[in-house]
Amino acid sequence: MGTERKKRRLIFLAACVAVVVLYGLSAGMSQRRQSEGQKETMQTSGGQNAARPVDDHGSLRLYLGELSGHESPFHTESAGDKRLMALVYQRVQERADITVKRQNKGAVYEICLHPDVTDSQGRLVTADTLLYNYYLRCQTGYTGDDRVCEVPVKGLDVYRYGASGKMLRKRKKKTAQVLKKPDKTLRRQIAGQLVTPILRREYQWVRSLYYDMAARKLCQKYPDPVQLFAYYYAPSTAYTGKGKDAEKAVEEIADQYGAELDRLSEMTGNSYREKLRGLAAERLWKQTAAGTGVIEGISKVDDRTIRIETTKYRRQDLERLGEIYLVTGTGEQDGYLGTGLYVLQQEDKDTVTLCCNSYYQREAANPTQLLVPKGDLTTVECIRKICAGSLDMACVWERVAYEKDKIGKMLKKGDALWECALLGGVAYHPGRVNATTLRRDAVEQEDMFRIMSRLEMNPSQTTE
Repeated sequence: MGTERKKRRLIFLAACVAVVVLYGLSAGMSQRRQSEGQKETMQTSGGQNAARPVDDHGSLRLYLGELSGHESPFHTESAGDKRLMALVYQRVQERADITVKRQNKGAVYEICLHPDVTDSQGRLVTADTLLYNYYLRCQTGYTGDDRVCEVPVKGLDVYRYGASGKMLRKRKKKTAQVLKKPDKTLRRQIAGQLVTPILRREYQWVRSLYYDMAARKLCQKYPDPVQLFAYYYAPSTAYTGKGKDAEKAVEEIADQYGAELDRLSEMTGNSYREKLRGLAAERLWKQTAAGTGVIEGISKVDDRTIRIETTKYRRQDLERLGEIYLVTGTGEQDGYLGTGLYVLQQEDKDTVTLCCNSYYQREAANPTQLLVPKGDLTTVECIRKICAGSLDMACVWERVAYEKDKIGKMLKKGDALWECALLGGVAYHPGRVNATTLRRDAVEQEDMFRIMSRLEMNPSQTTE
């Protein structure tokens, strides 16, 4: 969990305490239901109880967490989304060196690609690719998770508003006026393109609180996560979300916001001012706003390097420029391609299939294919599937602590699967996964890319 998210959680839980005091919630804890009858145990040591046909040519059945179905290199909603994207794409800061030099009140950033970076079709990634990625994020209609449009790049406003000098000042003033009282079309655009994706992600976060012991009392007061979500995110205090499913609640709450997103900013810790201005500018001057001309502060240095000049120096801008996923392609026919370990091969109702990116210099020979099941599985369900042979490995960081007692009733203490699940947060079948290739530091940091970059399957369980 990132620093910003931790900060949000602290703020959120502080609010939880206030709610507890206000409503006089009972400090008592409901006792866990004690299981009756004989304790169930499952063992997987040496792979004895999880037989599977060895005909998968190095494929690994890997549960990443619940997938939202809306994941992309520009937007993720769930922990599973983030892990999936980390396997297909890489961030600029992972494929380039970024240096910063103070200059007057601003700064100059030089972004130099590592040698011979290629995408998943073997095409060389160049400085032109970098330019494409930053221009893409500077479009007025862009509403992805990253925040490049907030970096004070020299000439960015001229590009986004399609005007300079006196005309630029007039357009900025007009934009501010329109956002104070947006028409129905702009309200729908803001709700659909900006607010709804954010709220879907925030709902996933609210759901995660139900597996966090620190938020237990609050969750007992709101047994339905939709109602807890509505309590914190709905601008209208009369809206409770009662009887609504998550998607309907998100839609109705998004419609309540209009262009006033202060409450949303307070909850997420992010500002949406520039994205709002961009949507308004696109609505007002669709033909002349971002899309023509160049951004004065972004230029090409050589075949692998670009330079970005800013009018102010702020520490957070280095992170904002480096955290974007590097993509190639237009997103129309082949979609957006990445430079990561794997490539999206196929997606159906139940499974996302990834195949090895043959152009990436991997440390391990396998797995060459990942079968990623969809759905929302508890840690206990993941362990059962691993024991039954329908899963080889599962990411269980979010729920493992919450389900510790249940896991203890399933597995014998000291068993390999018990140890990897409870102590590491990644459950795997020791007969399928070569534990010596699993990086402990990567597991502790929940770094999916580094986990999979060296992971190997046991030779006896793979075929050539």
